Amino acid sequence: MSDIARKNIPTWRQFLLPALLVSLVCGAYWLKVRPSSALTHVAGQESTDTLLALGISLHNAKQYDDALAAYKRVLQLDPTHPQAHYNIAQIYNDRQQYEAAQREYEAALKADSHWLDARMNLGVVLYRQRQFAAAAEEFRKVLAASPRHPLALFDLGVSLLGMGETDQAIRWLTEALREDPNRADSHYYLGQALERRGRLAEAKAALLKALDLNPRNADAYILLAQVYEAQGERRLALDALAKAAELNPALAPALPPSGDGGK
Repeated sequence: MSDIARKNIPTWRQFLLPALLVSLVCGAYWLKVRPSSALTHVAGQESTDTLLALGISLHNAKQYDDALAAYKRVLQLDPTHPQAHYNIAQIYNDRQQYEAAQREYEAALKADSHWLDARMNLGVVLYRQRQFAAAAEEFRKVLAASPRHPLALFDLGVSLLGMGETDQAIRWLTEALREDPNRADSHYYLGQALERRGRLAEAKAALLKALDLNPRNADAYILLAQVYEAQGERRLALDALAKAAELNPALAPALPPSGDGGK
């Protein structure tokens, strides 16, 4: 997944690298504790529970700086509090402060090594720092505890693709699709991996399915154009590029003339 504007069509090698995250998991989360009513806070009688509830109330109200202050006060009282570390990590993650988020997820896992949400998000921020092997290791740990976890299967496959482990990426992305056959990103990345292996007919099928599920993926149209071109389907390649340019006008100057021959 990406909305980054292009001045011209990227090279084949450039857009083979995963552009999105693992639309993973990242960014979409629910805090585990939610206050059910307004807080009453008595000066001088702070507790980790009341401070955590205050932080979550502020967090849900998008008052992130104040939420951070409340969570950090929890950690002053209990430095190993896993929920406070996790919620701080979520704010840093959303702010794209990935190194800071990594430290907080690691602290949460040090206190509670079985917390799969924290481990999944740790894998995500490692991936976003292009630490693909370390990210893959975290996703494997999730799968050791929950073997059919659909997001972990997907994220492991994408991480392996980033590492250049194409055959393993195909394996895990295929497994992800067994668990969630309607995930457009899984079909898209599987198409990338299959193209790398020269399995063009399978790559085309995966990309067409990705576009059926998400017709606004300009990157999928570009990749499909490359597959059509490799198969000698010049006209279909041009049509796919035109569709990509329609979705992302920044691509238009790089398109060849519409009258250029081919099938």
